[in-house]
Amino acid sequence: MFLRRRTLFYTIILLTSLSFFLMSCSLFGKKKATKDDVPAEGKTVRIDSLETVKGVNPPTPETSSQPNNPSPSPTITPLPKPAPPKPPQTASLPPRLPYSPSLPYFETGFKKKVAVLDFDNKTTYQDEKIGDAVTKKLQDRLDATQRLVVIDRTVVVSRLDKQGTPLDKLTSPAVMKHVYHTLGIQAFLSGTVTDVSLLASKSSESSDGETSFATARIEIQLTDASTGNLLKTFIGRSPIFGTKETGENSRGKAMTKAIDACLDDVIDGILRYMDLLDWTTTIAKIEGQSFYINAGRSSGLRIGDTLEVFEPGKEIIHPTTNISLGWTTGKSKGFIRVTELFGVDAAGGQPVQGQGFSLDDVVKPPTR
Repeated sequence: MFLRRRTLFYTIILLTSLSFFLMSCSLFGKKKATKDDVPAEGKTVRIDSLETVKGVNPPTPETSSQPNNPSPSPTITPLPKPAPPKPPQTASLPPRLPYSPSLPYFETGFKKKVAVLDFDNKTTYQDEKIGDAVTKKLQDRLDATQRLVVIDRTVVVSRLDKQGTPLDKLTSPAVMKHVYHTLGIQAFLSGTVTDVSLLASKSSESSDGETSFATARIEIQLTDASTGNLLKTFIGRSPIFGTKETGENSRGKAMTKAIDACLDDVIDGILRYMDLLDWTTTIAKIEGQSFYINAGRSSGLRIGDTLEVFEPGKEIIHPTTNISLGWTTGKSKGFIRVTELFGVDAAGGQPVQGQGFSLDDVVKPPTR
């Protein structure tokens, strides 16, 4: 029994080994397809009766070591390169003057005249002369912009006094129109200091120095002198937290900084609205062929400048509101050329075209 089982075991091992050997011979006996065995396109071959392969991508025939003389290729003339596109052309505009008063001034035209009247003080600090301080500060700030010719009230009063014009109503539309036609002033600035708060305390218990805080509020009216119409009311406020100063004269220093902060709020707006007004001046005197006008060096005129002379035009009054809408442009009479500059702000000129000029005419930059 034992011998029979061992014989069966060896028989199974032998058969298994024989099967493995036959399979190995079958696998290693296959022939690999090489590049040379790949048939040409469209032909079919059999490899060792196992696979059928269709030929693809026939091999490129080898070139001869002595190539045939190729036919001359035609000469190709390269196309000219296209010209680069031209950048779009835009109209050249003159640079506009920035409104920041801290920037340097660049000449962009004639300066307009504005008269600064005295400011009213409606605060509880009547002894501080706050209105006078605001008037002086506003004149200095506008003059520092180099954009306007600033005239204070005393100059206007002095000139009107010589003309015999009543001065009791300097802010009335009739007086403003008269100043516009005779002195060439185009706008008036007036206003009121409406609110001021001052608080002072000792710096410390051991020191007699003061620490002061100040806030302020100012209203400024801009009026068109040619019509007497109010153009805009500007309101300037200092920071709500106040301005702190210590030491001697701390109250005055705090008040000055509060006023400066108020003016910082309105200077830019005043300049913008002044730009809306046309630059004009008037003829002060005529002597034969010599003309003298109320504008000169301070207004930005130069020798050789040409100005156009117009009839006064007509003031249009609204029939319902009775408010002046402005002046129409009169008929052009001709041109004058500036030949001399004299005084602070006056010029002389000669006519280059036209005739019949009079003291009522309006002088403007040329329109053509």
